[in-house]
Amino acid sequence: MHPAALDLNQIEPTPQVMNWLRMRASQWLMKAQQDFNTALFARDGSEASFDRYADARSELDSAEAWALRVAEFVAQAR
Repeated sequence: MHPAALDLNQIEPTPQVMNWLRMRASQWLMKAQQDFNTALFARDGSEASFDRYADARSELDSAEAWALRVAEFVAQAR
């Protein structure tokens, strides 16, 4: 399941769930950052490399936004 598919308003804020959410946000963010760096340094001026870069940037933006939502959810649950 993709993390963005989760509705944080429907989740019971137990310690186990909070740990899982933080771990999943961290994993997604780290993978998105790695993919973005790979796409950034692989740009060769071609349309395909630009598309890979744009896709990676979009995924990184989504991962960052979701990580912020998770952080807010965890902070509110405390």
